[in-house]
Amino acid sequence: MQLIPSMDLMQGRLVRLRHGDRKQATFYDFTPENWVEQLIEAGARRVHLVDLDGAFGGPRQGAFTTFPIRFPQVRFQLGGGLRDRAAIDEVLALGFDAVVGTLAVEQPGALRGLPGDRVVAALDLKGQSIVTRGWQSSSACASTDVFEALLTLGFDRALVTDVSRDGTLEGPGLEATAWVAREGFRVQASGGVKDLSDLVPLSELPGVVGAISGKALMEGFIPLGDPRTRAALEGGA
Repeated sequence: MQLIPSMDLMQGRLVRLRHGDRKQATFYDFTPENWVEQLIEAGARRVHLVDLDGAFGGPRQGAFTTFPIRFPQVRFQLGGGLRDRAAIDEVLALGFDAVVGTLAVEQPGALRGLPGDRVVAALDLKGQSIVTRGWQSSSACASTDVFEALLTLGFDRALVTDVSRDGTLEGPGLEATAWVAREGFRVQASGGVKDLSDLVPLSELPGVVGAISGKALMEGFIPLGDPRTRAALEGGA
């Protein structure tokens, strides 16, 4: 299992939201570019970028679109505001390794023909309901119907966020993560990771291939200089 740093960007700045609420935002002083450089030095192999302006319906930010070219040591996956096939094709053409989004939930057929490893379905969960549009709307389809549609199209990668735990440092949502993995997905677990000890129970869940962490890394709860952190970032945890 791999530790995947998350970088949430709003107005070109690094930010973390609590429960996805813009009114509960914490901005960080270091630049996104500097943080990527620190992550690479610490051993990061994949980085999860989130365009929060796009996620909340605003125009897509442009500052990070050159990251795949500027930092070829890292595979970047991008989410936020990718609500049609044209936007996804554009992002993949920029060199992003994969797209993460709820279009896979709302219109899975729109992704037909894309390689399965280039799409990570964003399964943001409140209980067993999928929420979309910056976590403001509930999916009209039952979660199990969404799962079946995705798997039928060959999309078996999912980023599972327990919304109740996002940005809280209260520990990961093991139940939600295990539920989606049991359905046949390769899961990146997101939300609540507070320190390296949280990676242990996640790594023991069959089907969990990654753990997303933003706040714990940026605020030092997971120290970049720790050899265990390097092993996790490199995929050895």
